[in-house]
Amino acid sequence: MRHKEILLSNVSSKPLQSVKRFYLLEYFYVLLKSIAKYSDKEMIFDSFKILKQEHRLGESKYKKLTSDTGNLSKVQLDRYRYTFKQVIDESKEYGLINEDDGILSLTNEGRVLLNEYQERSGFHEFNQTLLRLMESKYDAFKYMIKFLYKANTFKTGLLIFPNYSPSQLHFDRASFKSTGHFIEYSKKLTERLQKDIKKYLDQDRDLAVENIKLINRLTEIGLLPNQIDDKFDSNKYNVITKRFRDFWINYFLKEIYNYDYSLSSFDIWTYRGKQIGIINATEFYPNFNGRIVYPTSIIARDIVTKDFENIYDYNDGFHLYIHNPSGDENQEIFVKYLVRAYFDLRRNYRSYFINLNALREIVCYNMKISEYLFERFLEKTYRLNLTGRLKLGISLEVDKLPEETKAMYLKQDPVMVDGKYRNIIAIDIAKGDKI
Repeated sequence: MRHKEILLSNVSSKPLQSVKRFYLLEYFYVLLKSIAKYSDKEMIFDSFKILKQEHRLGESKYKKLTSDTGNLSKVQLDRYRYTFKQVIDESKEYGLINEDDGILSLTNEGRVLLNEYQERSGFHEFNQTLLRLMESKYDAFKYMIKFLYKANTFKTGLLIFPNYSPSQLHFDRASFKSTGHFIEYSKKLTERLQKDIKKYLDQDRDLAVENIKLINRLTEIGLLPNQIDDKFDSNKYNVITKRFRDFWINYFLKEIYNYDYSLSSFDIWTYRGKQIGIINATEFYPNFNGRIVYPTSIIARDIVTKDFENIYDYNDGFHLYIHNPSGDENQEIFVKYLVRAYFDLRRNYRSYFINLNALREIVCYNMKISEYLFERFLEKTYRLNLTGRLKLGISLEVDKLPEETKAMYLKQDPVMVDGKYRNIIAIDIAKGDKI
């Protein structure tokens, strides 16, 4: 472990919501690499723009699948400069860079971090070093992980944010003519939310009063007419449905889970934690509409089992342990979860090949492991399969890669196995064999 290569104060001094507003940790690498090449701020910015596009870094929590080609518009350029400034400011907080009369330079700590990526050819160690830097200022991950476990003791640390569009509740968009139709949708929506709260949180909640507040608010601001039979402006349909989604996400976060800070801070720390491997978050868990978030790490004074690795020490004697199972025993456990999830999905999809991302979601949740660790386990499983050392056969193929679709953002990272991206999988078990 390389805790001492970058010196940390280990004193939390900043509130969670004061973090800079960008999600993707690769921005630190892009900035450090640009400063390593140039000292003039405008030349650094030009390099930052190019590397930002090469690494497909957007302003959301998702990577871009398309590049901003040609001359950037003023809006695009302003967005690039805003992110550039945010990354500079946060890099200064961690002592990675210096700025003197507009001239930027790397500190020794910045060089160490940059070399960590270049020497180890990847972001895993780089991101864990960033964790230690961020935690020395914010203690954000400590708060987040403890918050997750406290928010749901029924299904340990699992947070749900259900999201049901009208079509998912069998309402046709063309049928929405008046305020009354949105009231019908809202009633069915709250019924589904109440069922999810009971199923995943073991709580009984009556959301009728909150639903009335939402409808009243939509009429107060003019998105819906006051009278139940009055027609609404159909151009406002997407805005109205987004208000429904945002209202209930905030309700779950604030009223059910009692989160102390803003939704934006929750999202930023959640998706940074996902990149590091200490929190998982997905909007694509099979057979669930919405987003789920859960920890793949713990805060404790002592190691609970050998499957947890200490990656950060706090001044109060607590430590941040990431779930990092390894060895032949855990490899066998992984294969069992993989096979079980595959056949569960196959019954639903009625297809020999099933979506590898969907399989990954189930296995990661059941084993409480990161996507990075899933990929490592699957890589080893596939190699065992190729050498005939498994009681099963695995076929990994490529259907349509995200780049071949019309999507703008990479909302799920593809799975790299044997040096290639794969997104569909089939598993065969010989008759008489048990896994």
